[in-house]
Amino acid sequence: MRQTMEGLVARVAAPPSQLPPQVVLMNEEGTQQLVVPSQGPDLREQLPRIALKQLDEFTERRDTVERFIIDTNDYFTNANIAPHRQLGLAKSFLCKELRDWFDLRMKRSMGFADWPALHEVLRRKYKEKHKRRKARKQVLFLRCTGTVDDYNKEFPFLTLKITNTSEEDLVEDYIEGLPPGIMYETDRMEPAILDEAMEKALDSEI
Repeated sequence: MRQTMEGLVARVAAPPSQLPPQVVLMNEEGTQQLVVPSQGPDLREQLPRIALKQLDEFTERRDTVERFIIDTNDYFTNANIAPHRQLGLAKSFLCKELRDWFDLRMKRSMGFADWPALHEVLRRKYKEKHKRRKARKQVLFLRCTGTVDDYNKEFPFLTLKITNTSEEDLVEDYIEGLPPGIMYETDRMEPAILDEAMEKALDSEI
Protein backbone atom coordinates (compact mmCIF):
# COMPACT_ATOMS: atom_id res chain seq x y z
CA MET A 1 0.00 0.00 0.00
CA ARG A 2 2.84 2.40 0.90
CA GLN A 3 4.65 1.69 -2.36
CA THR A 4 1.46 2.33 -4.32
CA MET A 5 0.95 5.72 -2.63
CA GLU A 6 4.59 6.72 -3.21
CA GLY A 7 4.27 5.86 -6.89
CA LEU A 8 1.10 7.92 -7.17
CA VAL A 9 2.73 10.93 -5.47
CA ALA A 10 5.75 10.67 -7.76
CA ARG A 11 3.56 10.70 -10.86
CA VAL A 12 1.55 13.71 -9.62
CA ALA A 13 4.65 15.68 -8.63
CA ALA A 14 6.48 15.04 -11.89
CA PRO A 15 6.71 18.28 -13.96
CA PRO A 16 4.85 18.29 -17.26
CA SER A 17 6.91 17.69 -20.34
CA GLN A 18 7.96 20.90 -22.05
CA LEU A 19 8.02 21.58 -25.75
CA PRO A 20 11.50 21.76 -27.23
CA PRO A 21 12.74 25.10 -28.52
CA GLN A 22 11.73 26.01 -32.04
CA VAL A 23 14.36 26.56 -34.69
CA VAL A 24 13.88 28.82 -37.71
CA LEU A 25 15.76 27.63 -40.79
CA MET A 26 16.13 29.27 -44.20
CA ASN A 27 15.58 27.13 -47.26
CA GLU A 28 16.82 27.67 -50.82
CA GLU A 29 13.59 29.38 -51.92
CA GLY A 30 13.99 32.27 -49.50
CA THR A 31 11.32 31.17 -47.04
CA GLN A 32 11.85 30.34 -43.41
CA GLN A 33 10.70 27.07 -41.91
CA LEU A 34 9.67 26.82 -38.27
CA VAL A 35 11.03 23.42 -37.19
CA VAL A 36 10.80 21.55 -33.90
CA PRO A 37 13.69 19.19 -33.07
CA SER A 38 12.73 15.54 -33.13
CA GLN A 39 11.29 14.35 -29.84
CA GLY A 40 9.35 11.33 -31.00
CA PRO A 41 6.48 10.80 -33.45
CA ASP A 42 3.74 11.98 -31.09
CA LEU A 43 5.28 15.43 -30.58
CA ARG A 44 5.89 16.02 -34.29
CA GLU A 45 2.26 15.25 -35.03
CA GLN A 46 1.11 17.83 -32.47
CA LEU A 47 3.25 20.69 -33.80
CA PRO A 48 2.60 21.62 -37.45
CA ARG A 49 5.28 23.35 -39.48
CA ILE A 50 4.78 27.00 -40.40
CA ALA A 51 6.47 28.47 -43.48
CA LEU A 52 7.43 32.14 -43.08
CA LYS A 53 8.17 34.21 -46.16
CA GLN A 54 11.27 36.36 -45.94
CA LEU A 55 10.32 40.04 -45.78
CA ASP A 56 11.09 42.33 -48.69
CA GLU A 57 13.61 45.06 -47.94
CA PHE A 58 12.11 48.49 -47.33
CA THR A 59 13.65 50.81 -49.92
CA GLU A 60 12.19 54.16 -48.81
CA ARG A 61 9.28 54.07 -51.24
CA ARG A 62 6.63 56.21 -49.59
CA ASP A 63 3.75 54.19 -51.01
CA THR A 64 5.02 50.96 -49.41
CA VAL A 65 5.79 52.06 -45.85
CA GLU A 66 2.42 50.99 -44.43
CA ARG A 67 2.67 47.60 -46.14
CA PHE A 68 6.17 47.16 -44.71
CA ILE A 69 4.97 47.93 -41.17
CA ILE A 70 2.05 45.51 -41.41
CA ASP A 71 4.18 42.71 -42.89
CA THR A 72 6.86 43.19 -40.23
CA ASN A 73 4.29 43.05 -37.43
CA ASP A 74 2.84 39.86 -38.91
CA TYR A 75 6.30 38.35 -39.23
CA PHE A 76 7.15 39.04 -35.60
CA THR A 77 3.84 37.57 -34.46
CA ASN A 78 4.05 34.42 -36.58
CA ALA A 79 7.71 33.80 -35.77
CA ASN A 80 7.07 34.52 -32.09
CA ILE A 81 9.89 37.07 -31.94
CA ALA A 82 10.39 38.49 -28.45
CA PRO A 83 9.89 42.28 -28.19
CA HIS A 84 13.50 42.92 -27.17
CA ARG A 85 14.72 41.29 -30.42
CA GLN A 86 12.30 42.99 -32.80
CA LEU A 87 14.18 46.28 -33.20
CA GLY A 88 17.41 44.62 -34.30
CA LEU A 89 15.58 42.37 -36.75
CA ALA A 90 13.58 45.28 -38.14
CA LYS A 91 16.83 47.11 -38.87
CA SER A 92 18.01 44.17 -40.97
CA PHE A 93 14.90 44.57 -43.16
CA LEU A 94 15.86 48.16 -44.07
CA CYS A 95 17.87 49.16 -47.12
CA LYS A 96 21.53 50.16 -46.67
CA GLU A 97 20.78 53.89 -46.64
CA LEU A 98 18.22 53.48 -43.87
CA ARG A 99 20.51 51.21 -41.87
CA ASP A 100 23.15 53.95 -42.01
CA TRP A 101 20.51 56.46 -40.92
CA PHE A 102 19.54 54.12 -38.07
CA ASP A 103 23.16 53.82 -36.89
CA LEU A 104 23.69 57.58 -37.09
CA ARG A 105 20.68 58.22 -34.86
CA MET A 106 22.02 55.69 -32.37
CA LYS A 107 25.41 57.45 -32.27
CA ARG A 108 23.70 60.77 -31.64
CA SER A 109 21.62 59.31 -28.79
CA MET A 110 18.49 59.62 -30.92
CA GLY A 111 17.85 55.90 -31.17
CA PHE A 112 14.63 53.95 -30.81
CA ALA A 113 13.30 52.28 -27.68
CA ASP A 114 11.69 49.44 -29.62
CA TRP A 115 10.18 48.41 -32.95
CA PRO A 116 6.91 50.35 -32.42
CA ALA A 117 8.95 53.53 -31.90
CA LEU A 118 10.86 52.89 -35.13
CA HIS A 119 7.81 52.21 -37.26
CA GLU A 120 6.08 55.37 -36.02
CA VAL A 121 9.10 57.42 -37.13
CA LEU A 122 9.08 55.65 -40.50
CA ARG A 123 5.37 56.31 -40.89
CA ARG A 124 5.80 60.02 -40.19
CA LYS A 125 8.93 60.25 -42.31
CA TYR A 126 7.45 58.64 -45.42
CA LYS A 127 3.72 58.01 -45.44
CA GLU A 128 2.52 61.35 -44.07
CA LYS A 129 4.97 63.26 -46.23
CA HIS A 130 3.73 61.31 -49.24
CA LYS A 131 0.13 62.25 -48.41
CA ARG A 132 1.02 65.92 -48.07
CA ARG A 133 2.77 65.95 -51.43
CA LYS A 134 -0.15 64.22 -53.07
CA ALA A 135 -2.61 66.72 -51.59
CA ARG A 136 -0.37 69.59 -52.64
CA LYS A 137 -0.39 68.38 -56.24
CA GLN A 138 -4.17 68.07 -56.16
CA VAL A 139 -4.45 71.69 -55.04
CA LEU A 140 -2.05 72.91 -57.72
CA PHE A 141 -3.93 71.13 -60.50
CA LEU A 142 -7.44 71.93 -59.26
CA ARG A 143 -9.37 74.14 -61.68
CA CYS A 144 -12.77 75.79 -61.52
CA THR A 145 -14.65 74.05 -64.33
CA GLY A 146 -18.14 74.73 -63.00
CA THR A 147 -19.45 77.42 -60.70
CA VAL A 148 -17.26 79.36 -58.29
CA ASP A 149 -19.46 78.12 -55.47
CA ASP A 150 -18.58 74.50 -56.29
CA TYR A 151 -14.91 75.44 -56.57
CA ASN A 152 -15.08 77.17 -53.19
CA LYS A 153 -16.37 73.98 -51.61
CA GLU A 154 -13.72 71.72 -53.13
CA PHE A 155 -10.64 73.88 -52.68
CA PRO A 156 -10.75 74.29 -48.85
CA PHE A 157 -11.41 70.56 -48.46
CA LEU A 158 -8.14 69.74 -50.23
CA THR A 159 -6.17 72.31 -48.27
CA LEU A 160 -7.08 70.55 -45.01
CA LYS A 161 -4.63 67.79 -45.99
CA ILE A 162 -1.75 70.24 -46.41
CA THR A 163 0.45 71.45 -43.56
CA ASN A 164 3.16 74.10 -43.38
CA THR A 165 1.64 76.10 -46.24
CA SER A 166 1.32 79.86 -45.91
CA GLU A 167 -1.95 81.71 -46.39
CA GLU A 168 -0.33 83.67 -49.19
CA ASP A 169 0.45 80.47 -51.11
CA LEU A 170 -3.09 79.20 -50.65
CA VAL A 171 -4.53 82.45 -51.98
CA GLU A 172 -2.24 82.30 -55.00
CA ASP A 173 -3.11 78.66 -55.71
CA TYR A 174 -6.81 79.42 -55.37
CA ILE A 175 -6.73 82.38 -57.76
CA GLU A 176 -4.75 80.46 -60.38
CA GLY A 177 -7.49 77.84 -60.51
CA LEU A 178 -10.20 80.37 -61.40
CA PRO A 179 -11.44 81.04 -64.95
CA PRO A 180 -9.39 83.80 -66.69
CA GLY A 181 -11.90 86.65 -66.28
CA ILE A 182 -12.70 85.92 -62.63
CA MET A 183 -9.03 85.25 -61.91
CA TYR A 184 -8.06 88.69 -63.19
CA GLU A 185 -10.73 90.50 -61.15
CA THR A 186 -10.01 88.55 -57.97
CA ASP A 187 -6.25 89.04 -58.25
CA ARG A 188 -6.71 92.76 -58.91
CA MET A 189 -8.44 93.15 -55.54
CA GLU A 190 -5.38 91.63 -53.81
CA PRO A 191 -7.12 89.47 -51.18
CA ALA A 192 -4.93 88.75 -48.15
CA ILE A 193 -6.56 85.53 -46.93
CA LEU A 194 -8.30 82.60 -48.59
CA ASP A 195 -11.78 83.45 -47.31
CA GLU A 196 -11.49 86.92 -48.75
CA ALA A 197 -10.32 85.56 -52.10
CA MET A 198 -13.29 83.20 -52.22
CA GLU A 199 -15.71 86.04 -51.54
CA LYS A 200 -14.12 88.25 -54.19
CA ALA A 201 -14.32 85.44 -56.73
CA LEU A 202 -18.02 84.94 -56.01
CA ASP A 203 -18.65 88.66 -56.44
CA SER A 204 -16.72 88.67 -59.72
CA GLU A 205 -18.80 85.80 -61.10
CA ILE A 206 -22.06 87.73 -60.79
